[in-house]
Amino acid sequence: MEAQVVGGGPVGLFAALCLHEQGVEVGVVDAEWERPVRSYACGLHPETLRLFDKLGLMPAIQELAHRVDRVSVWRNHERAGVAELARLPGPYPHVLTLGQSELQDVLAQRLAQLGVEVALRQEVVGLTLLHGAVCTVALPRSAAGERLPGTAAPPESAREPILRRSDYVIAADGYASPCRRALDVPLIDSYDGEAFVMFEFEADLAQYQHEAHVLAGADASGAFWPLGSRLGRWTFQLSEHLDEPGSLELLEQLLRAHAPWFRPRPEQLCWTTTSYFERRVVERFGRGRVWLAGDSAHVTSPLGFQNMNRGFVEVSELARIIRHELQGTLPARDGFERFERGQQLEWRRLLGLDSVLLSRGMIPPAEGQRLVAALPASGSDLDALLGQLQLGLVPRAELPLPVQL
Repeated sequence: MEAQVVGGGPVGLFAALCLHEQGVEVGVVDAEWERPVRSYACGLHPETLRLFDKLGLMPAIQELAHRVDRVSVWRNHERAGVAELARLPGPYPHVLTLGQSELQDVLAQRLAQLGVEVALRQEVVGLTLLHGAVCTVALPRSAAGERLPGTAAPPESAREPILRRSDYVIAADGYASPCRRALDVPLIDSYDGEAFVMFEFEADLAQYQHEAHVLAGADASGAFWPLGSRLGRWTFQLSEHLDEPGSLELLEQLLRAHAPWFRPRPEQLCWTTTSYFERRVVERFGRGRVWLAGDSAHVTSPLGFQNMNRGFVEVSELARIIRHELQGTLPARDGFERFERGQQLEWRRLLGLDSVLLSRGMIPPAEGQRLVAALPASGSDLDALLGQLQLGLVPRAELPLPVQL
């Protein structure tokens, strides 16, 4: 096998599609046996839609997804600006929202049509870097102490490790990433972690169904994303109520306190969860023949879905580099080094490690830095949206001294 993808979530499945499109023989291995019904990420950035379009995925995605055309930013209960996605370049100047299970079904069905193997219920527990190859070690999920639903105890043969040898590995195996641990690549702390509570709810969203709303005030951080004319999601950063279970009453309380301008009244709560999110990036995205992408490489606020969408960008670039190396048309070292520099630069911008946000409008820089993680974009698209909001990210090295922030 020329390439192996570890992780069968959206980023891993898309990585396999990108590799196949580049003419690379590929297989996917994943520890789970069923698709998640709920997920933190539910929005696809315009840049992601452009990548999906190149692989012919957009007709299937558009049938399932809901379009969002603009993002309004609120500060202290007043609208501080509007970012019009329609002003972005390309054929898809909008965000599409849909459930992760629906997205994964589209990607998995395309892989099945192409004959790409997706091996489920196999948990990769380690890897070995060989001379000119990589060997992964996987255990059937039941061998790790879990019995498959509706089955008896597995036979001894099912407990034997499964070895796979490949030229390259893309690891999209989540925040706990065994591949990252095997590479001994640490995550670098940037900011203290933050707790967020998410609510998916039913309401009459007819006047809100194509507009997202982001809270950027000093006392609140949050976002509303429409999923349809009657289904939406609110996410709030929490400084209290951390042990309080999510409920319709808590959602209404948070709306009264932080978004009293939001007119639709939630009628029914469909799903809620409270989770803790750090803001970190790997010290290195990989080495040699093993490279990390998505949740295995970084974690940030869930408000703008940047973790998953940057993962799509990362695996698209990795697939191109791997194809060039296998064909001998580009030294892998040069391609991977450029990949490393580019991804580190972008993530250090997104996390505010090497950049400062300057404001020419109503949003102060300290509050605007949190807004960066809530906008549905990165790279040049993010710069364009910030420009509409009269904000700009400037590398610290380019700032004159002294600086008054």
